[in-house]
Amino acid sequence: MKDLYSIGEVAKIMGVSIQTLRYYSSIDLLQPKYTNPATGYRYYSVNQLHFIDRIKYLQKLGLSLEEIKSVILNNDIKELVSLLDTHKQRCLDEISRLQDVIDSIEWYKNYFTYVNEDSVNDNFYSLHIEKRYLVAAAYDGKSNEEVHIALHEIKNSENFRSLKYVRQFSLILDYNDLMECNLNRKYLGMFIKEPPDFKSENIIEIPEGDYLCFKARILSDTWNPYFAKLFFSGKKKPPIVLANEYEDSLYDYSRCIYEIQMLIPQE
Repeated sequence: MKDLYSIGEVAKIMGVSIQTLRYYSSIDLLQPKYTNPATGYRYYSVNQLHFIDRIKYLQKLGLSLEEIKSVILNNDIKELVSLLDTHKQRCLDEISRLQDVIDSIEWYKNYFTYVNEDSVNDNFYSLHIEKRYLVAAAYDGKSNEEVHIALHEIKNSENFRSLKYVRQFSLILDYNDLMECNLNRKYLGMFIKEPPDFKSENIIEIPEGDYLCFKARILSDTWNPYFAKLFFSGKKKPPIVLANEYEDSLYDYSRCIYEIQMLIPQE
């Protein structure tokens, strides 16, 4: 067995480039065992192959070359363990972030496939829905355009920008006006995925309960609220009415289908 191996031999054995080994040397991470003073050729010992392998392994775990240099040159196991704990937490945070992205992708796919023409107007059903939170802007006499701008301003303000939104516009409507096919919009909002850790007049708690639901193009004149009127005839009126938008076009929203959700009061 040879005592020393050329930089080219080491590069081939360890699966790294000659430039990488030269860079290790330039930052004082790993110096060659011997450098020929006449030719400048660099040579490494067998033991140094283990250092190169450890450097590669720690890089795969996410440590930077500066971090690796510190723990190796100081021979500090405690520092290494601490760095590994830090990078482990970063990985866990990234896994959580990616899982949230995956969940959002799946939700958005379902958003575009949840409704179809066959389910519009004449299909009434009941859903039990857990408590939800809506980040909302009030109409209060404002135009639809003004309220949309206000909602975006709220969402992008300091306290709200870190919330995780479900990208679907939702309206809170007046029940009596809706039954006359009039859209008396009270609020425009978007749901958030998790309960907020602060209170605001722009966060509305939507209660858990059984909701009478149907789908309709409420922005057009072709829908009929007859069955909803019939259901609530002689009963308490729903304390909250939501209209959740489902886009069927990426350009024109005038004929979007909405799922109407009316909270059925407890008798």
